[in-house]
Amino acid sequence: MKTRRISRPTPVVETIATQNRPRAEVIRTVVAVTLALALIGTGAIALPSFAPLTPTEDIYEPVVAQLEPETLADIESVHESAGMLGTSASEIARTVSTVAARAPKAARSSLKSVSERSKVARSKIVRATAHEAIKMKRGIIPLIPSKFARAEEGVTIPVSLTQYCVQGETRRGRQTRHGIVAADPRIFPLARYVDVFLGKDYLGRYLVDDTGGNVLGATLDIWNPDCREAARFGRHWGSATLVARAVEAVPNDSLVPTRWDGLAKR
Repeated sequence: MKTRRISRPTPVVETIATQNRPRAEVIRTVVAVTLALALIGTGAIALPSFAPLTPTEDIYEPVVAQLEPETLADIESVHESAGMLGTSASEIARTVSTVAARAPKAARSSLKSVSERSKVARSKIVRATAHEAIKMKRGIIPLIPSKFARAEEGVTIPVSLTQYCVQGETRRGRQTRHGIVAADPRIFPLARYVDVFLGKDYLGRYLVDDTGGNVLGATLDIWNPDCREAARFGRHWGSATLVARAVEAVPNDSLVPTRWDGLAKR
């Protein structure tokens, strides 16, 4: 008896799934690419940048004291002399003594150069004028503490010059007299001397002995017994230098009553 092989029919569901598999992969790929492009476009994901980085702030190189070329050459000669076996000990000692003599001079020169640059930088500090300081006191403009930086010894700073003639006691409890000025103690400390200049003219050395309600900021109010002359003087722009304590004992030539003769008429 012959038996016939009956082929098993392929399920319809499995055939449909096999046919739809490539199409599903394509759809998932398209969806993934679309989502990635949407995230990049909205800024949620940022692609790495290969552009060179640029600093956002200025980088200041520290000031380093440099030795003189002659000193560097001498130091190099010491290295060479030490490496030469045939060189006598006396020649090496002589070279070392030469370097030792020149090194302090080079160091002092470098330190002096650095000090001068620092002094110039300090002289460029912008302090509040009298009008700005009064506005800050009244709350018209914000108070900026750096505008009242203390004057440093030997550093000349621009100031406005006025005169007053009030008779009585100063802030330090002394009688008003020739040779004193009223100042803002935040900038010019009391009981210190200042050298005052009007343009290129040296007016003399004055003692900071008084203050005033409107004597604020970089200004000096010089005492004058003649009220009419003080009023005519008005306001001038000049400069002042805080005198170092070591030279405060120098005689004060600002006590001459006729110091302001002719200046008030300018």
